[in-house]
Order: sequence, then C-alpha cells, then structure tokens
Amino acid sequence: MMIYMKTIKVIFISFLFVPVLAFILSPVEGFAQNQAVLPNAGLTPESPFYFLDRFGEAFREFFTFNPEGKARLQIIFAAERIAEIKIILETKGVNAKGLEVAQSRLQANIAKAAGIIEDEKSKGKDVSELAKSISDDFDANKEAFKQAFKDQKRSLEAKEDELKAKIREARRANDIAQVEALIKELGEIKAQKELLELKEDEQEEALEQEEEKIEKEMEKKEDAEKAIKEAEEERQEVLDEAVEEGASVPAGAFEKFDKLLAQAKELFAKENYVGAKQLAKQAEKSLDKVGEAIEDLNEAKEEENELKEEQEEQAKEKFEKEADSLEQERENIEEAARRAEEKLRDIDNDKDKEDNL
Repeated sequence: MMIYMKTIKVIFISFLFVPVLAFILSPVEGFAQNQAVLPNAGLTPESPFYFLDRFGEAFREFFTFNPEGKARLQIIFAAERIAEIKIILETKGVNAKGLEVAQSRLQANIAKAAGIIEDEKSKGKDVSELAKSISDDFDANKEAFKQAFKDQKRSLEAKEDELKAKIREARRANDIAQVEALIKELGEIKAQKELLELKEDEQEEALEQEEEKIEKEMEKKEDAEKAIKEAEEERQEVLDEAVEEGASVPAGAFEKFDKLLAQAKELFAKENYVGAKQLAKQAEKSLDKVGEAIEDLNEAKEEENELKEEQEEQAKEKFEKEADSLEQERENIEEAARRAEEKLRDIDNDKDKEDNL
C-alpha cells in the first residue's frame, strides 16, 4: 500500500511540474516571434485540470523578473486564451461555461500588459518601443480571435440552412410535430448566433479599451516628434512668405520660438514626450505673432512708401503750380509791357497830331 501511494505521488508530481518546468524554460521571445500562429490551446477552462494551466502561468510569471518580459509574457498568455476560445467554440459552442472564463482571462492578460507599461512609464522610462512591440504582437492574434468567431458564425448559419431545409420537408410531409421540433431547434440556433455576436462585441470593446492604453504610450513619442517637425516647418514657411512679400524679418522675431523649441527638444531627449509636444505646440503658436509682426512691418513700410510717393507727387504738383504761377506772372508782365508800349505809341501819335495843328 505504501509503495502504491508513493507511486501515485510521484506520478502526480511529475504530471504537475514537468509541463510547468517546460513552460517556464521556454523563451519569451520564441513565442513573441510567432504570434501569427496560435499556440496549442492545451487545457481549456472546460477541463477539471485547468487549474494546472493557471498554476503554470503564475509560476512562470513569478520567475520572470524583467518588467518588459512580464509584459510580453501576458501577450503570450493572451494568445493561449484565444486558442482556448477557438477550441471551445468549435467543440462546445457559445453556451459553454468555459468560454466566459477564457474571455475574462484574455481581457485580464491585456490589462496586465497595459498596466506594466503604464507603471514603467510612471518611473520615467521610455516605453514607446515596448508598447509598439506589444501592440504589434497582439494585433496578429486578434485576427485569429475574430476568425474564431467568424468560423463559429458560419457553422451556425450552415445549421440554420440545414434546419430550414428539414422544416420544408417536414411541412411537405405534413409532419406537424417534426415541424414544431425543428422550429424550436432553429430558434435555439438563432439565439446562439445572437449570443455569439454579443460576446464578440463585448470582448472586442473590452480589449479595445486596454489596447488604447498601450497605443497611447506608443504614440506619445511619435506625436512629440511630429509636433517638433511641424513647428520647424512652420518657421520656415513664415520666413519663405516674408521673402516672397519682400518683407524683412525683425531682429529677434523668432527669439521666443527658438527658446520654446529648444526646451521641447531637451524634454524629448529626457523622454518627456508629453511635455515636449506641449512646448513644440506653444512654439508653433508663437509664430502667429511673428507672422503678424512681419505683416505689420510690411504694412508700415507700404504706408511709408505710399506717403513718400504722395509727398513726391505733392512736391511735383506744387512745383508745377509754382511754375504755372511764374509763367502766368511772366505773361502778365509781358502783357503789361506790351500795353505800356502801346500807350507810348498812342502818346507819340497824339503828340504828332498836335504838332501838325
């Protein structure tokens, strides 16, 4: 009896720890590189030994000390959850109790990965590359998740078509009892389809919420880079417009912009992407005032030129008026001289007449 009990104990321990050790020793990277192919589902929540699967994952997670490794591990576990969901749908259907367990654990795996990324971010670490890698790895598996539900939907639709055909045959045979039984079965299939769609929608919505947290961290670095680049491009556009309009740029016009952008780049180098983006946007906003200042200066110069032209025109008109006045005065003098000469001639003529008398 003692020998029998010892044998059972050895078998149980072997059964418990050999798969666990094999799971622990398998490299994280090996799974992450093959995310497009789902792993073997192994034990599913429908199995009474499913606790071994959970124990194995907890054991492996405990002995993974690197936060990045822990995050990647959750995506590996998520791939297994999807494999479990696929098997359950194919073998047990949408009403299986284990389906809800697998779906709940899938969401928990993604939530854990997102939580690790957020924790590392709160410590001041650059998590953009990790977030992108995690997102890319899970995207491939997400397609398998969607496909599992599509396949099950097609299977239910095929059953629907089959039942409808049987109902037609039963009606032709006037088998009322068979018709009623088949209609009832058809209603159950339709209910399964509706439940399938509901579970898929709920799961996708829950996963999207967790994925958004990951993608948010992934996008922060890219957004900051984009904001800095756009600010620099906007600065060049302001300069180009000034050149096209022939306006000179005031000294120190870009002083505020240059200061803000330099600070943005400093924060970017320190991996403070949110702050870098904000300062880059402020720098770009400051260009509005630079553009306005250049425009005001250009308008002032235009007004100055217009005034100068007006003054020159006035001077010209004044000169012309003075010239006309002088000409008129000359003509008046000439006319007075002519009259004086005529008067003299008239006086001479009168004198000659007196002498003749």
